[in-house]
Amino acid sequence: MNSDDLHDVVEFLARTLPFSALSAEERSEVARRLSIDYVPRAQQSALTLTGFLYLIRTGAFELRTQHDELIDRLGEHEIFGVNTLLEGNTGGIRVFAIEDALVFKLSSDDFTALCERYQPMRQFFQQISEQRHRQNRMLLDRDVQPRFEQPLNQSVRQFAHLGPVIGQSDISIKAAAGIMREHRVSSLLLMNGDTLAGIVTDRDLRNRAVAEGMDLTLPVSGIATDEPSTIDVDAPLFDAQKLMTQQQIHHLPVMEKGKPVGMISATDLVRAQQVSPLYLINDIQRQSSLDALAELRHRIPRLIHNWVQVDTSPYEMGHILAAIGDAFVQQCLRLAKLEVGEAPMRFAWLAFGSQARMDQTFASDQDNALILAREPTPEEADYFAALSDWVCVALDRCGYVLCPGDIMARNPKWRRSVAGWQAAFDDWIDQPTPEALLNSSIFFDVRVIDGDASLLDPIQAHLAKRTPKADIFLAMLTQTAVRSRPPLGFFRQFVLKSSGEQEDALDLKHRGVALVNDLARVYALASGVTVANTQERLLAVKAAGTIDSELAESLIEAWSLIAHLRIEGQSNALANGEEPTSFVDPDTLSSLTRAHLKDAFATIKRAQSLALQRFARGQLG
Repeated sequence: MNSDDLHDVVEFLARTLPFSALSAEERSEVARRLSIDYVPRAQQSALTLTGFLYLIRTGAFELRTQHDELIDRLGEHEIFGVNTLLEGNTGGIRVFAIEDALVFKLSSDDFTALCERYQPMRQFFQQISEQRHRQNRMLLDRDVQPRFEQPLNQSVRQFAHLGPVIGQSDISIKAAAGIMREHRVSSLLLMNGDTLAGIVTDRDLRNRAVAEGMDLTLPVSGIATDEPSTIDVDAPLFDAQKLMTQQQIHHLPVMEKGKPVGMISATDLVRAQQVSPLYLINDIQRQSSLDALAELRHRIPRLIHNWVQVDTSPYEMGHILAAIGDAFVQQCLRLAKLEVGEAPMRFAWLAFGSQARMDQTFASDQDNALILAREPTPEEADYFAALSDWVCVALDRCGYVLCPGDIMARNPKWRRSVAGWQAAFDDWIDQPTPEALLNSSIFFDVRVIDGDASLLDPIQAHLAKRTPKADIFLAMLTQTAVRSRPPLGFFRQFVLKSSGEQEDALDLKHRGVALVNDLARVYALASGVTVANTQERLLAVKAAGTIDSELAESLIEAWSLIAHLRIEGQSNALANGEEPTSFVDPDTLSSLTRAHLKDAFATIKRAQSLALQRFARGQLG
């Protein structure tokens, strides 16, 4: 290697972790010990990793499991072969070139000497090895879930009572009660031939038959619930809990290929596992007073801390927290109706923002509204005003603080009929003023929490037709979305907050996850996609061909990394008795995490530029 070549290699090492931490003289010594290989993309077999650490000079590689599932993609300045050198690659990770590549190689003897001489080097390589081993094991052992995650993904089959107790729908009330007593069950499935016709429970027997003095020789179908809700035997247990909570039922017939095969009850869900969110949701729906309901909010931080400790993904955690938040809203509405009475018409309680996207963290505020089936009379308007005020104040007591911007159902501006909401969205699309664009960043992320979900359908259908054709609106929404940039400057250096309480920190919310949320929203509106969750939006627009597949996957990875760091920091702050924030000091992160975070910010920056070109002709406005 001549002096010019050596100089280039030393410069390359100066920009490559962890060698950038060495002195110039030490990097020169490492450079002299490197050899270089060319790896063609056409090479179909996995690389032989024995005996070398590999540094990618140019090109790209994929890391795959022994079952050929993708673990990671690596490019220039990244490293592989660490697992083999440190532990003999016991996980069977394989490496393939996906582009023509040049790699520097450092022999195992030189690698060992380097790690012994510089302890931080060994720690860095150990972190890489552990991370890739963990990714590999997660893919190989998908069915072996951590203790706190198990109830979230287990199927109904594992907790239901299979082998249902059944009777024909034309038997008498007395005969039905006899069957239930004989089998010691609290519910009976009623069949019409081979078809599920209804369900009768011990509560039905008490409240609809005995208490009413009915003739017990009458058909049991007269007190049964016709066409009951059901759940598939292989559905997640979480779905059963949500369905029971939403419909206020305690028994759910379990189906397989259209036939009843069992029953699952609320008691079955409670016994699943007390550390799971199912237990908390069950407690939420059982509370009969606001005081008791509000006390349950104190259990959420500890649950989140448990999920963080077992590496629950931000996507799954967001769905869990959304289900808990939904349960609080639903129970507040039930308690409110005890105070103000039943609603005079059909309505739907909406959530916007983070609750709609299912990416809430600690101390989220409220963003909610009502859809009314029609324009209300003055008396009906007064009812919904009282209902909304009661619920919003109650949610504030439960830890979901009042929205400082007053985007809540208690504001009469946000209680509208279907036609009223369509008109509001049309105004924002047709006249994209700064206020309208701000509203769009909130109200286009929408989900029904309680009430008649069908009321949202015509609004969503209307938007799905309008927004893909609204070029000026999409252009201005994109310009607004990219005005805030990720905190990455020249030479991939972090741009830190320069003043205030969080000086020298990174804002992981407003300059991280929120930027991906904004991009996903633009692409979703341009594609007529109506889901609100950011990851699901990106997958949907990828499937629609609106966004490059690789970019969509990279944005999902970037969002997941930043969201994980954010909620991990908040959890640790609460555990230490500190106020949780969305800021992180980059000096507290490992070198590897900082490198991945820089890659995530770079991905967002690139995605913003591409969106600006696509929807706004590259003009920032």
